[in-house]
Amino acid sequence: MIKYFSMTNQQLVNTQKETAEKVWYCVERPNEEEINTLTHQFQIPSDYITSILDDAENSREEEFNQTKLTKPALLLLQYPFVKTSPSGYFQVDTYPFSIIVTPQKKLITITNHEPLFLKKVFSQTFEKNDLSTNLNIFMQIIWQITFSYNTYLSTLQSQCDVLEKQLRVSTENSQLYQIMDIQKSLVYFREATAANSTTLNTLIKNKAIQENHALRAHLHDVIIETEQARTTARIQLNLVEQMNQTFSAIISNNLNNIMKILTSLTIILTIPTIIGSLYGMNIKLPIAERDDAFLWLTLFMLLISILTAYYLKKGKFL
Repeated sequence: MIKYFSMTNQQLVNTQKETAEKVWYCVERPNEEEINTLTHQFQIPSDYITSILDDAENSREEEFNQTKLTKPALLLLQYPFVKTSPSGYFQVDTYPFSIIVTPQKKLITITNHEPLFLKKVFSQTFEKNDLSTNLNIFMQIIWQITFSYNTYLSTLQSQCDVLEKQLRVSTENSQLYQIMDIQKSLVYFREATAANSTTLNTLIKNKAIQENHALRAHLHDVIIETEQARTTARIQLNLVEQMNQTFSAIISNNLNNIMKILTSLTIILTIPTIIGSLYGMNIKLPIAERDDAFLWLTLFMLLISILTAYYLKKGKFL
């Protein structure tokens, strides 16, 4: 599916048809016909578009080192995408996002999944600056990609704080599954932000970008935000790994405490069973001939059970 956007009063306008005023072609889950149309219309290498069909495609940039843009240039970054994990909890994966700048000053973006950050780009008002319209949109897209990492990192941190409060009372595996999903998300974040950072640092060194002060300044801000997300993801991952170990130890300790209590109760309940079994035999036993034997045996069993419970409680077994 292709959406066509033009810029009116510093805002994007979406229309169903392609015209000369269209500056941004937003492509989602392209089919073979759309891929062929774009490659022939703008003379784009087919791998610029088909690469995003592979969810494991890594970040890279191509043809941005041109002094004057005569061939389409590609920037491929990874962006965060929210989904439900196989265990049924919140998880954030990363997928590739292609941004193509053409010599005709058109911007083409291709993705295989619908990113949430694009909704912010669609609805925002663009500030006037020294950049051309297509490069202005270009910078806003990569800024929103980077900013979305820090937004989701805050969400993951909030989930970790909630799970930490449950450490004292948890004896279930559900919290461990949630921590595992958070850990997976942070691993994706760490690797994706590292790859994005490498690509963006390579991009800013290109001569054409170095000569464009506005583009260089905006890109520098994006790199700083990317490094912040990378550092935060690495720190949170270390903390989650430690919390996972602590969580496992506490759950194991809680289960041990429960087993200790159950074992102590079993010992206490065994005493009346043994005494009752002895007096159930057809042999002569002390006070067995008395009319009030049952009462005395009951009191004796209660006394022994209370003393045993006191001893186990004193020894912190109960």
